Amino acid sequence: MARPRIEALLVDFFGTLARLDDEGAYLAEVASGLSKALNVGEDKALDIFVKARRLANSIREAALVEIPVEGQAALIAAMAGGDWRATRDVLVNAMMRHLVPLDGAVDFLRWASQHFKVAIISNITCKCFIENFIKNNKININNIITSDVIRYRKPHKLIFKMALRSLRATPANTVMIGDDDVDLGARALGILTIIVGDRVAGDLNFKGLEEVRGWLSQFI
Repeated sequence: MARPRIEALLVDFFGTLARLDDEGAYLAEVASGLSKALNVGEDKALDIFVKARRLANSIREAALVEIPVEGQAALIAAMAGGDWRATRDVLVNAMMRHLVPLDGAVDFLRWASQHFKVAIISNITCKCFIENFIKNNKININNIITSDVIRYRKPHKLIFKMALRSLRATPANTVMIGDDDVDLGARALGILTIIVGDRVAGDLNFKGLEEVRGWLSQFI
């Protein structure tokens, strides 16, 4: 049997390439910032944030549609009577300050972009988080496909179709790399799906990105 020709990679962001460096510190910064923006105490600010995030996540999971950071900020501001723009700034700045690459992620993307067409595909509230990550780490990739722009979230087929179209790639010549069950949505289009870690079973599972790189090397 002829070996398939892999030309394109779709790579998940959170959990595969990046993470929060310290969730407690992130939440503390959100609470402090929202306290000032909403003119409430920090405990109250954090409580409002958590409730708004829980509500937004329920809608996201039920409908597979994205509520972008502007929508989440508007919800928080409506609950507290504050300004959504100031609220948005708090949410965006806190995330950007605490978002860090996972081990090997930067090297993997730099290597992959030399040999394949690469798109990051992510359920995320602001494309700006990934753009900032790419800029700060001096990485060149072909495209960034995010749910806040497409409005649909993985595992919805549309976000994968948009990613394929942006790379002018076909399912047979593309690999999806992720870490969660939503990334398995790529399989509905016939895209071979690699899962990093053991949270769910993919077509292939590897312990880390270095092992993924080793497997992909056969297609260079």
